[in-house]
Amino acid sequence: MDNNYNYKRWYDTKPYTNEVLSILKDLSLQSHYDIAREVLRIIEIIKVNSRELPQPPLSLGIDRVMGLFSQNYSRRWYDRNLPIARIFKSASCLQDEDFQNIMQGMFTSLKRENGQ
Repeated sequence: MDNNYNYKRWYDTKPYTNEVLSILKDLSLQSHYDIAREVLRIIEIIKVNSRELPQPPLSLGIDRVMGLFSQNYSRRWYDRNLPIARIFKSASCLQDEDFQNIMQGMFTSLKRENGQ
C-alpha cells in the first residue's frame, strides 16, 4: 500500500470533520447533492464577506495545498463523490474558524436529521 494513503489532509484533523464524513457515508447520493448545494451556498457567502475585509487572507498553507493535490488520487470514498469533494475543495479557501463553523453546523444538522 502507498504510504501517501496514510497522509492526513488539512481537514482530517479538524473537529467534527470525521463525524460529518461518517454520517454522510451512509446517506444517499441525492442527499449529498442537496447538502452540498446548501453548504456551498453558505461557503460562497463567507468568501464574499471575507473579500470585503480590509486585509483578506492570502495564503492557503502547504497542508491545504497538499490536501487538495492528494484529493486527485481519489483514494477515499469522498474523493470520488462529486458533491462532497466540492464541499472540501470550496472550503479549502476558508479560514480555519469558518471551516470549523461549517463542519460543526453540518454535524449538528446531520445528527438532528438522522435522529442521533
